[in-house]
Amino acid sequence: MARNNRLGQPFSEFYEEERAKDPEMEARVDVLVEELRLQAKLHEARKAAGLTQTQVAERMNVNRSFVSKLENHPQNMKLSTFQRYAKAVGMRAEIGLHA
Repeated sequence: MARNNRLGQPFSEFYEEERAKDPEMEARVDVLVEELRLQAKLHEARKAAGLTQTQVAERMNVNRSFVSKLENHPQNMKLSTFQRYAKAVGMRAEIGLHA
């Protein structure tokens, strides 16, 4: 019985094979990449401001676990929450569309 062993297969080769099977996969990957970028930016903004999650939570009038969830799972964050987080870390939220 033949086994499909991908261990050691270059990622780019694996990705191309999977993308060929599922044309919508690339769009889903793009969304995940943007979520990861937002996650990193939230964390970096707080660290740059020299604040802890607890301090940000106090400024937003929420509990620390709420801030942790925002930073670790920002995909469903409301725009108003994003703006409150930005203000709490001394920044301004900006949303844009690009071609």
